[in-house]
Amino acid sequence: MFCTAIKLVFCSAILPIWTEAISYNDTKELHNYLFKNKTYNRKIRPIEYQDDALIVNIDLYLIGINSVDEVQERMTTTAYLSISWYDNNLKWTPSMFNDIDHILVPQSDIWKPDVALQNGFTRLKQLGDDFILMRVDDDGYVYWLPFEVFETKCSIDIQYFPFDQQTCSIIVGVWMSTVDIIDVQAGSKGIQLDDYQSNGQWDVVNTSAVASLSVYSESLVTFSITMKRNPHYIMVSIVFPILLLSILAVFTFLIPIESGEKMSYAMTLYLAFAVFLTIVSSSLPESGTMSLLSTYLVVLLSIGTTIIMITALQLRLHYRDNFREIPNCVKSLVRCCIRLQCRSTGQIQALKDTEKIKIQSVTVSAEERLSPIPIPPSRDDKITWPDVTSAIDFLCFWVFLFVVNVSTVALFVGGYNGSNKDE
Repeated sequence: MFCTAIKLVFCSAILPIWTEAISYNDTKELHNYLFKNKTYNRKIRPIEYQDDALIVNIDLYLIGINSVDEVQERMTTTAYLSISWYDNNLKWTPSMFNDIDHILVPQSDIWKPDVALQNGFTRLKQLGDDFILMRVDDDGYVYWLPFEVFETKCSIDIQYFPFDQQTCSIIVGVWMSTVDIIDVQAGSKGIQLDDYQSNGQWDVVNTSAVASLSVYSESLVTFSITMKRNPHYIMVSIVFPILLLSILAVFTFLIPIESGEKMSYAMTLYLAFAVFLTIVSSSLPESGTMSLLSTYLVVLLSIGTTIIMITALQLRLHYRDNFREIPNCVKSLVRCCIRLQCRSTGQIQALKDTEKIKIQSVTVSAEERLSPIPIPPSRDDKITWPDVTSAIDFLCFWVFLFVVNVSTVALFVGGYNGSNKDE
């Protein structure tokens, strides 16, 4: 008796579930009711009064930023739209069809708004694909999720490159219907980043969604994405080598003129700056605004040009005949540089005389080499043209080293702070 009672209780609990299970025939009858018996027409706007506007809500779910092409000013993103509206011709009473409260139908089987990407980089095409299913609830609420890889135009501002931030938009709206026919509105969620996968070059700092009207009274929704560039790669691969080259350019003034390599060394570094400027310019759009990095390279090219001009002048002065008198102002400059080096002109002249004696001692006999060689007394006012070029090297080395460091700090620190102010 106890077992029989258990079976009765079990059957009474399970049988209602079996009887309430949605069958193939239930779904078939619902589809016939919606699309055959009611003669559904997907070409007619599904609203009772055709003079009223049909409201369509759109949200954007951003999955990833694939790339930002600065030269072509194009942004490529992967995302899907959430588009919803009410279709008055797709309503039913769930109790009539075994409590079916929603169905899934292909997007080509029911009416959908002529929504398209308005600022696309390629030809205009419909959203989604025929294999995408739409969800239709019993109250006529239609939920559409077209998945797309969007290629959109994006105006690139290169003023603070490589510390720049860009704001690019994905504009979605109706193509032909005016706002009194289809009113597209931004959904309550705007841009969703729940499924977003981070990009190694760009960081998303802000998003927004704004509804507006086009010049032809067509309803639009503009999804704006503000991105900040991650400058680590550019700093390591471009900026840091340029900085090292700028320091090497200053060391031109440490190379002796007698080596014969001073001018070729300076020209090699100058050509390296020109190559880097070409590389940077080719990776940025043609714009009336010069980027921060391009400005830095132009400054270094100007410094390199000045170094080459000074080096050519040094070569001219170094091999000038000694009978040409050195101006007093130049002598004062030389003496000032010597004092800054904590030396005196007498020490320099003594070293020169010693070098001359060493050279002469090579040609004398062995007996003469054994005799002491008197060192002539030094004269404090004995300044030659090689002394002038040596003073120019000393002075220019510290001046250009200071200019390079100040230019680097001023440009990059100022550009970094300027880009952060715009956030």
